[in-house]
Amino acid sequence: MPLVTCFNLRAEDPLPQIGAAVSGALASMPEFLIDEHEIDFVPILEPDAFPATVARINVDLWERSERTKQGLQEVATRVARAFQATAGSDRRVKVVIRPYAVETSGWVSL
Repeated sequence: MPLVTCFNLRAEDPLPQIGAAVSGALASMPEFLIDEHEIDFVPILEPDAFPATVARINVDLWERSERTKQGLQEVATRVARAFQATAGSDRRVKVVIRPYAVETSGWVSL
């Protein structure tokens, strides 16, 4: 159940399309076992008085043996390209995938 936070989006950005593109890119590697419908995409607009030049996408993802360092790098690249394909190829983007161990984390889903 990945949480995807996308910072520094613009008011004119097509938010539903960006969310769909990023979610599709995350789910594009079947070995990662990510179901697109389980992704929580949270768009955050850039502040009015603080225009940003770089969009940042943080992905919180549970550690799994199938999710290797090389695979995480590949899916991060896919997410960045999906964002640019939707928001504009001139947009700068950083994608950070932060895996964490669910066995040692406290969480609940109600």
